[in-house]
Amino acid sequence: MHIVLLSVLCTTSAMVSDPPAGYYGSVDTSSQAALRTSLHLVIDDHTRRPYTSSSLDTWNVLEAAQEDPNDPSRVIDIYRNASYAKVSGGNNFYQREHSWPSSYGFPDDSGGNMPYTDCHLLFICNGTYNQNRSNKPFANCSAGCTELITEVNNGQGGGSGTYPGNSNWTASGIFEVSPFRRGDIARAMLYADVRYEGGNHGTTGVMEPDLILTDNLGLIAASNTGQNESFAYMGRLSVLLQWHFADPVDDFERRRNDVVASFQGNRSPFVDHPEWVDCLFLGMCEPGEVYCSPAVANSTGSPAVIEGRGSVVIANNDLRLLANQLPSNAAGFFVASKTAGFIPQAGGSAGNLCVAGEIGRVVGGQILNSGFLGSFAADVNALGIPQPTGPVAAVIGETWHFQAWFRDVVGGQVTSNFSDGWRVTWQ
Repeated sequence: MHIVLLSVLCTTSAMVSDPPAGYYGSVDTSSQAALRTSLHLVIDDHTRRPYTSSSLDTWNVLEAAQEDPNDPSRVIDIYRNASYAKVSGGNNFYQREHSWPSSYGFPDDSGGNMPYTDCHLLFICNGTYNQNRSNKPFANCSAGCTELITEVNNGQGGGSGTYPGNSNWTASGIFEVSPFRRGDIARAMLYADVRYEGGNHGTTGVMEPDLILTDNLGLIAASNTGQNESFAYMGRLSVLLQWHFADPVDDFERRRNDVVASFQGNRSPFVDHPEWVDCLFLGMCEPGEVYCSPAVANSTGSPAVIEGRGSVVIANNDLRLLANQLPSNAAGFFVASKTAGFIPQAGGSAGNLCVAGEIGRVVGGQILNSGFLGSFAADVNALGIPQPTGPVAAVIGETWHFQAWFRDVVGGQVTSNFSDGWRVTWQ
């Protein structure tokens, strides 16, 4: 029976799927408060799996959730990016990491402790790296910190000696996650902040803590009491938000979310809807929407994506465009138009142009570059949006369309590509 169960888990983890139809249907994105309240209700009161058991437990779920995409008999750990043979119950190589350290609010697993066994917060982790992280808050380190290298697996990791590289870094009271996994950790922590808001579990009646992300190191330190608490703090929030934006969701994280959800009954919402972070944690709600999606995949194997942050209120003049999942060190810029369109392989590009009519170029003062992380950003001046005839001021009620253009190389041939489109209606 146990062998069959593990086989089913392995099969489940190999696929990436969309959330069940209607899962987020009750979510209200009209304001920061409405989004937090409605989203909490969706992901609250999940099914608890025991931490350790002779039958289905967190080991089984995590070993399926972090299965090596190239070998279903192995797992990929979260920090070292190493591939280990699955051994139910762990081994000398990998352990279970509480991304929100249990010592901050919920160290006593009495059998009904929800965050202690929440697999959205638990990760399979190299044992030595788990000990190095200990219960340190997440923060940005420096070249003076101790390096914890990553291994090359699934096209990620490897290299050492130069900060930040692909490594993790640590010092007293600081742990910095590798650039290609920091978003996974950040979104897990953001999930904890929304999932756990105190009160009692709706089915079991067991008390739950209110877990709160902050930059206040005093509050964080005071949470490390060694006993279950009603309130607990972890961070640093500002760093975790940076990590979320710098490291977009990938298929490894999506598969993990699917598997954990299949056994707990709740999903990590910021994997499914990373754009909700802007509203929930920055108060930047409804700055626009995606259209003309998905874009044509570029040389990274993924389509480039665009999003807006800030405000669509003209008087605020605070809209910023961001393009992610771009090739590294690619030159590019944003285009702007009042008119949507669709021209396949415009101008010999590998992608599709999704604007038409009068088209201007938003460069933020210079041609942009995607850098090491494959992303660039530019502010939109609502009082003077570039157009061929000169800057044009946005008008309340107008809808404008934006898209990122960038250079690329495919099969040794120089080409270009586009992201999907982003449109805003000015207020």
